[in-house]
Amino acid sequence: IATIGVYGIVALIVRMDDFGLRLIQLGNGKGILKALGNFLVQALPKVIKSLSVIGTLALLLVSGGIFVHNLEFLHHVLESWPGMLRDFVVGLVVGFVAVFVVKAFKVVFKSKG
Repeated sequence: IATIGVYGIVALIVRMDDFGLRLIQLGNGKGILKALGNFLVQALPKVIKSLSVIGTLALLLVSGGIFVHNLEFLHHVLESWPGMLRDFVVGLVVGFVAVFVVKAFKVVFKSKG
């Protein structure tokens, strides 16, 4: 059921500007329908940008939580920290380490051609 809900919300977001355009057309370019349609069309880029930030934060929290819960020493070393802050910081550190490792591999195994 959660999957259906998520896909439904995604479908609504993807079609938000189409729905806004349809409202503008139904309102003959004036009145409340035009205003609501314009709002939906103009809001879509902001919604997409905010979702990218929210999604990144969520991924950092989830990945940090996975590391904290599966590496016992991390759980005990950072036990006094609030859970969400601990998960976020660990996710951020692991992410930076992953970026460093990938960049190092690219330098070491640079193709000569």
